[in-house]
Amino acid sequence: MSTKEKLTFDVIVVGAGLAGSAAAAIAARNGLSVAMIERGQTPGSKNYFGGALYTHSLLEIYPDLWDRKPPLERPVTESGFWFLSKDGMVRATVQGGKMQNDPIDAYVALRAKFDAWWAEQAKKEGVFIIPKTVVVDFIREDEKVVGVITDRPDGEIYAPVVIICEGVNNLLTQKLGLAKHDLKAHASALAVKQLISMPAETINARFGLPSNEHGLAASVMGDVSMGLPGLGFLYTGVDSVSVGVGVTLEALTKAGIKPYELLQRYLNHPMIAPMIAGGRLMEYGAHIIPEGGWTTMPKLYTDGALVAGDAASMVNALHWEGTNMAIMAGKAAGETAVEAHQKRDFSAKSLSAYRARLDKTFVMTDLHQYRNLSHFLKSRPDFMNTYPAFLNDALGMFFSGFGKPKKQLYKDILRSLTDRRPLVKAAGDMIAFGRTIMGF
Repeated sequence: MSTKEKLTFDVIVVGAGLAGSAAAAIAARNGLSVAMIERGQTPGSKNYFGGALYTHSLLEIYPDLWDRKPPLERPVTESGFWFLSKDGMVRATVQGGKMQNDPIDAYVALRAKFDAWWAEQAKKEGVFIIPKTVVVDFIREDEKVVGVITDRPDGEIYAPVVIICEGVNNLLTQKLGLAKHDLKAHASALAVKQLISMPAETINARFGLPSNEHGLAASVMGDVSMGLPGLGFLYTGVDSVSVGVGVTLEALTKAGIKPYELLQRYLNHPMIAPMIAGGRLMEYGAHIIPEGGWTTMPKLYTDGALVAGDAASMVNALHWEGTNMAIMAGKAAGETAVEAHQKRDFSAKSLSAYRARLDKTFVMTDLHQYRNLSHFLKSRPDFMNTYPAFLNDALGMFFSGFGKPKKQLYKDILRSLTDRRPLVKAAGDMIAFGRTIMGF
């Protein structure tokens, strides 16, 4: 292809997920020509996510969000933790109060639907979407990124800024030398889930939801992950339930447990099975989550390129929080690309403004605060099993200990803990956990 025939844009975005479409929309809205390259047939076609999207981040990109009629499921009006023992469950959820903020803080969404709509909004801003195309490498001039090479014939596309939103398969980020390792092989979790169809009336009745305008988002701890460090989840859609479990890849591999076995055991749990009984399986899927966060975050910029979203390990595993981080990072990347064009400077020094923007948001603050969580769980593999089981026993004894001296009741409750974990070590666990989540 001759120089005159070069396909050229102001910005190339790789990946049409939450980060990519946000970055592309911001750049295009500010007058730049933007190409967004997506490997799937359509944006979201390969996404098995059924979880929460956060209103604050969506409004950052589209203040007129509600006028655009986004394909969201139920608002999250009840959220919290379920603690499973082998045959029981303690629920610690909150509803009403702060959960009734206007607007509601979170909505359940199906990304297969939402991502297509999200990309369509970017297209309305002027973004040119190139689907069914894989970026295989970069075009470099004087060691600077000036475009990408795709798997299409004559597939070179030029731009002085490339925003990489490729997801957890961070091969392009590695090619630039920004990532030191494959995110899949280090500090990542495999989440396996089912999307189960059932009538809205059944969902409302089983989960105690007053109407379709109420939804539940539950994180499930304890007897959910076959003793491996991990969490379960359950989200209610309008007429479907997303239920699944995520476990670190390293632990799953060492235990020799197959992902479908892990999920099926969870679905068969005596406290979970009745909730989904009679439902129709709509979808089964698995997704790798880069749970390393701060500890596995690559360098976020280089000459001519930026990295955002899962490719940059932007996930807070304890809160199942990553969608809002991806959107906020996409926004910061798009703004940085606009600024770079205004200065006509696409060097790493100029693009370092992206990191400075992120440092002013909750994204980097939270990732740094939770930087030691993966190490904590790895060093205390029984933590996620021991305490949920104890909590079930303790509360079970408390609320059934009638007709016996309460001094003996409290001794029995204490023994239920010390039989599992010596008191001194249990105290040490609580202190260490507190220090970990506070970021000390």
